[in-house]
Amino acid sequence: MLEMEREFDSKLRIQSANHPSSSSSNNNGSVQRSKSFAFRAPQENFSIHDFELGKIYGVGSYSKVVRAKKKDTGTVYALKIMDKKFITKENKTAYVKLERIVLDQLDHPGIVRLFFTFQDNYSLYMALESCEGGELFDQITRKGRLSKDEACFYAAEVVDALEYIHSMGLIHRDIKPENLLLTAEGHIKIADFGSVKPMQDSCITVLPNASSDDKACTFVGTAAYVPPEVLNSSPATFGNDLWALGCTLYQMLSGTSPFKDASEWLIFQRIIARDIRFPDYFSEEARDLIDHLLDIDPSRRPGAGHGGYAELKNHPFFEGVDWKNLRGETPPKLVLEPMALSGDSDHESGSPFNLTHVGDSSLTQNDGNAGVSSSAEATAHITRLASIDSFDSKWYWLNTSFFMHMFCLYVVPFLLLFTSLI
Repeated sequence: MLEMEREFDSKLRIQSANHPSSSSSNNNGSVQRSKSFAFRAPQENFSIHDFELGKIYGVGSYSKVVRAKKKDTGTVYALKIMDKKFITKENKTAYVKLERIVLDQLDHPGIVRLFFTFQDNYSLYMALESCEGGELFDQITRKGRLSKDEACFYAAEVVDALEYIHSMGLIHRDIKPENLLLTAEGHIKIADFGSVKPMQDSCITVLPNASSDDKACTFVGTAAYVPPEVLNSSPATFGNDLWALGCTLYQMLSGTSPFKDASEWLIFQRIIARDIRFPDYFSEEARDLIDHLLDIDPSRRPGAGHGGYAELKNHPFFEGVDWKNLRGETPPKLVLEPMALSGDSDHESGSPFNLTHVGDSSLTQNDGNAGVSSSAEATAHITRLASIDSFDSKWYWLNTSFFMHMFCLYVVPFLLLFTSLI
């Protein structure tokens, strides 16, 4: 365990400084890189036992996000808990560092804020802004579909945040309703920067060993929101996020994603064929905006072309939107899930998170009736995050489906032709 800890820390260690970071960029305008970095969100010496853990917000490939209340202050956070062993094994260290550094430098009301980080022998922890309104996906599910006014409000706030993200030279690469969180008042905040990609002219300062794939064409994202150029292994562009925005807007208005099908392979087939079927109840403005956002050519999507975000904001779908006072507008009313209506707000979705899922094996909670357990006993009760639910099957099937698609697209026709010739 100690050997693994030393190996991980040697890979993850980020040098802090009390002075402004000294960044530099090379002559070809690449991402700014620095040997030292002064964090806005500090690394604290906290323990997981300093928090009361509540419900699980979500589970990812190497992390869980849980509701966590700091015992001494009562402040509630969304605590992202990442498994060190899994991160090291899957070579995800650079992605974790990049997400941490990017979140630390972003400052926008439409993006979740990182407050501080800490770690123990097993896990890394990011204390993020808690969005008590849940996911936009949940609102779509509970309402069936959103009204035009509701969709316009949420889409406008996403556009506002995306404009800022892109102005910083970043591509999010995983925009979808599950990553659009809502505050208690109902305003949108973009979350999950685990797939973020800094462009060559990014304003973000990145440490030399904290960057994602250099080619920017790694197959990332979620099947239903992946643009066709990613399926063709083209380099990432801002248009990738705008395609996902189009898919998300379609889902707001209809209740389902535009390319939904029985399997991810069929989803990819529909994406490549641009097989879009608009419901009759879509307004002409909504249909036109989505149609343009889902343009096969990324450079022609509103927000990515010569007109920039002004073209997108001036679309008739957003008529009446006060872009200078978005956060001052009254959001749509949130529909709470049934358990929340009973008054149990802390555990409104499933069981609370079990503390034995994470933490340092040398630490256990003392309930006042029992002494501190031995390290061996504590270890026996710890369920490591590198268990079956830490393996993100979505990524496995996404890549598997992609190769199946390529096989059927190129190999099968050749075999049929060869058989006919025989």
